[in-house]
Amino acid sequence: MFVKVQALAVPPGELENTPAVRLHFAVRDSGIGIPSDRLARLFRPFSQADVSTARKYGGTGLGLAISRKLVELMGGRMWAESVPGEGSTFNFTINVTPVADSKPPAYAARQNRLADLKILILDENATIRNSLFEQCRRWGMIPQAVENSAQVMDLLRKNTEFDLALVDLVMPGMDGSAVAAEMQKFSSAAMMPIVMLTPLGRKSSPEVSHVVFAHSVHKPIKPAQLCQALERALLSPRIAPRAAEPVKVDNTLAKQLPLRILLVDDNAINQKVAVRILQQIGYQPDVAGNGREALEALDRKPYDFIFMDVMMPEMDGLEATRLLRRRQMIGGHANYEQRIVIVAMTAHAMQGDREKCITAGMDDYLAKPVRPKDVRDMVERWAGSFLNELRAPETKVATENPAAEPSVDMDRMMDLTDGNNDSLRELVEMYFNQTNKQVAQMLAAIRDGKPEDLRRVAHSCAGASATLGMTHLVPKLRAMEKLGASGSLTGAAEICESAIAEYGRIREFLKSKPELAAMIANLPTA
Repeated sequence: MFVKVQALAVPPGELENTPAVRLHFAVRDSGIGIPSDRLARLFRPFSQADVSTARKYGGTGLGLAISRKLVELMGGRMWAESVPGEGSTFNFTINVTPVADSKPPAYAARQNRLADLKILILDENATIRNSLFEQCRRWGMIPQAVENSAQVMDLLRKNTEFDLALVDLVMPGMDGSAVAAEMQKFSSAAMMPIVMLTPLGRKSSPEVSHVVFAHSVHKPIKPAQLCQALERALLSPRIAPRAAEPVKVDNTLAKQLPLRILLVDDNAINQKVAVRILQQIGYQPDVAGNGREALEALDRKPYDFIFMDVMMPEMDGLEATRLLRRRQMIGGHANYEQRIVIVAMTAHAMQGDREKCITAGMDDYLAKPVRPKDVRDMVERWAGSFLNELRAPETKVATENPAAEPSVDMDRMMDLTDGNNDSLRELVEMYFNQTNKQVAQMLAAIRDGKPEDLRRVAHSCAGASATLGMTHLVPKLRAMEKLGASGSLTGAAEICESAIAEYGRIREFLKSKPELAAMIANLPTA
């Protein structure tokens, strides 16, 4: 079905001195069609062009009669055009008054990220193909649309270059997956991101499942979803194929910190790269393609550590994390009872993204493209405290020995701020202002008997503290988080008191640094 809307010129003498405009709607389908001598009967109540269709297609004809009456009340008219066997077009006009402050949809105008890019569109359906062509043209792209694989191959043999491609999965003869496999054999298309257009619930052919698509979009296609898919495809294009190299494995970290790791990402290239990085440090991760598959994997076996992509089809990383944490709180399944570290991975490293991840229940955040050092640091940062928690009783606070290790990992703080004192002071001030409020919230949650509030605040505070390297404070916060998740506050007051004492030591430690002393002296205490 295809809908077209256009503004009509108002005849002289009509709608004078009013802001109203006349719109013409045309709704076209490719159904059974209607004989011309029966079109007039369509708009009569309880009538169809062919009574025999009522049993097969349903309906009585009353809807068209009501629709025509509504259109006439809005100053317009309704009529139908049809060719038997080819389909019908239902037309109506209405008079409407524009809203003075209305703005065009966000995806109606030129898109700077896509503008001037050459895009190849392959779809056998002329209506969809033309619609995609016009949509891409409105975004400022340079589209070229074809209807079959032969035309695609002809373009590529002529060395026509494109920045990305839209390929329909379901086509007669060679389907979209097979076409894409052939396209990627051309040097000019080897690096080209390909976005698959798929019917709901349909996947690519198993015999060509090795073909890598940047992303996919389900039909019916919405402009907003298509725009996002094209932008994401440009952020994660295919990596140029090269000879496989043996993975250099260093099992030291995996032996020191044995973990069951799950990698969740919908992009096959990203999966391969991340698995390779984890293998280099001795791990053999399992892989899931979206949030739903991740939860299904957890139902089958336990995991200690999850690298979770944020934007994925069917169920994104934020929703999957929220459901996972909820299952941990409810209990009743052995695979969700242990501590599970979740680290977000996303290409959209924008302001506020980290906060969204932490709010959803994630522990930390990695921006794509992910580097081997980033992954190793993340595992070392979280796995140490995680395994210490497993070895100790749930409500037992680790024995404090400030002399053995300082309260703050200053090397990490300086690394985060590139050694810039102004950035360091800004980060430390932000941490104390936030943590002061969170300490008050945790005390209130314990006082008022609200374990869920304690879990939420302790989790957030632990995430920020771990990021900044507050080495002794994090295990205490995690212990409170676990108590809150269990629904019990027994022992929470004592742990909170110990955490506040450690927080005080953090303050004194940082206050001893000349570059921070004056700023910290002026900050309120918790």
